[in-house]
Amino acid sequence: MKTIFQKLETKLKSLFNYFRLGLYLFQSSQDKELHPILRSYLGEIPLCIFSEPLVWLRMIVRSRSRFKKIEQRPYSFYAPDLNAISFGKSDRISEMLENNWEAIAKEFARVAPEETPTPSKALVKEGTWNTFPLRRSSKQIAENISQCPQTWAIAKQCPLLSGIEGGVYFSIIYPDTHVRPHCGPSNVRYRYHLTIEAAENAKIRSGREWRSWESRKCLILDDSFEHEVQHNGNKRRVVLIVDCWHPDLSEKEREFLSQLHQIWQKPTRKAAEKQLPKFVIPTA
Repeated sequence: MKTIFQKLETKLKSLFNYFRLGLYLFQSSQDKELHPILRSYLGEIPLCIFSEPLVWLRMIVRSRSRFKKIEQRPYSFYAPDLNAISFGKSDRISEMLENNWEAIAKEFARVAPEETPTPSKALVKEGTWNTFPLRRSSKQIAENISQCPQTWAIAKQCPLLSGIEGGVYFSIIYPDTHVRPHCGPSNVRYRYHLTIEAAENAKIRSGREWRSWESRKCLILDDSFEHEVQHNGNKRRVVLIVDCWHPDLSEKEREFLSQLHQIWQKPTRKAAEKQLPKFVIPTA
């Protein structure tokens, strides 16, 4: 149980972070290039409440909607001016990953983990979902990278997120598995799925659309859209997941967001989902 002093320390840290946040946003408001991103949301708070109070008042008067599309329900950060599509189209990043498929697949074959019970049941209703991470929450895992040096070198050619939750990892889903509907923390990233091993009757829904994985090909999704996985096939499905910056963000906006998320403590999915509107799940 926390003592009075520990509770006081927590409160003081929170107040200090509010001060740092307000100061940083005010300083950033002097840069006109950052104005669109300054009108975004962190949790439930419009950033311009600190940086551009008059803009914030106009937003309140106009009752500006937080999400551009009902299928989007990120729980940490939302930038309403970014292009919102559940599945992205092929781009230079997906093509680069596809061109290096053989090297990546060869390294996965060496490190493929044994099937083990899913560590967390938070997202897995039934079945088994395992991962082999090279980067988790933007932190590198040196031991695993040493076993997959080529895969990591290829991933580093992508615009990987900095300071914001982002990963590079092999995702292995076994037959008879259902990953329940959920949303990622933010819409400032695109998630690339390079298919290492495809499987029949394995499919993913993002927003209102269902798709299947194709061997050697990339699926690109904005995981701020509600998404889920159903695997009713007879062999495992393996993809390399690489989280990259949303292509609409400028380099300056990326630097701003990296610094912002180092200052601000992100809300947890559990706390945030209690406040999120429910999206009616379409059938496959």
